[in-house]
Amino acid sequence: MNHLCAVFLIFGVAGGYWGQAFQATAWSSPGTDVFQAFTQHIGAQIGKDKQEFAIADSCTVYFYQHLNKKPRPEFERIHFVPLSRTGPDLDCGKLFPEGLEQARQAFGNTQQRLSLSLTFYQMALVGDGDDNQEYSAHEIQDVLEAFGLPFLDGLPFGGYVMALTGLFDSVRKDVQFKFLMEGMQQLMNKGYRFTEADQTALNQKLN
Repeated sequence: MNHLCAVFLIFGVAGGYWGQAFQATAWSSPGTDVFQAFTQHIGAQIGKDKQEFAIADSCTVYFYQHLNKKPRPEFERIHFVPLSRTGPDLDCGKLFPEGLEQARQAFGNTQQRLSLSLTFYQMALVGDGDDNQEYSAHEIQDVLEAFGLPFLDGLPFGGYVMALTGLFDSVRKDVQFKFLMEGMQQLMNKGYRFTEADQTALNQKLN
């Protein structure tokens, strides 16, 4: 039931923009614009998530060091080069006035959101079935329908972008990992695969 409510919520948000999108020039094919806009939207959020995670990570280490304790491995760390490190420009006491427990909670929350954003980026890459960095109308249809959303043939490319980015924003807001994985499985059932090209693109976001 939660998933169904989420689907209707996503459709409602996207649908509000689709009416405006119809005023734009209609495109015969979504082309590269939809894929690029979609992945750039996710990529921008990944950048923010990485920075927030790095700050929480650094401050957690900072507080443990001041307690002369080693950090407890309560979370599996994501392997990427953090954008921030504890130093003179990072005031952990001001960022986390409640100290260690607040920093640890932020560490867990930011890691979870970063993991979801990266997994959703993986799904977006998988949806480009032939790895040409372009979504065909059929690929867009498969991605939308994998999450229970309708596909409107002939929609201007801006409408597709709004539908896909709205899907990401909604899934990320509620951290719906199960819903995301079920959607990706639907794509896999149709023959989509996570390829070496997809892995290379994902690695660029991890670095």
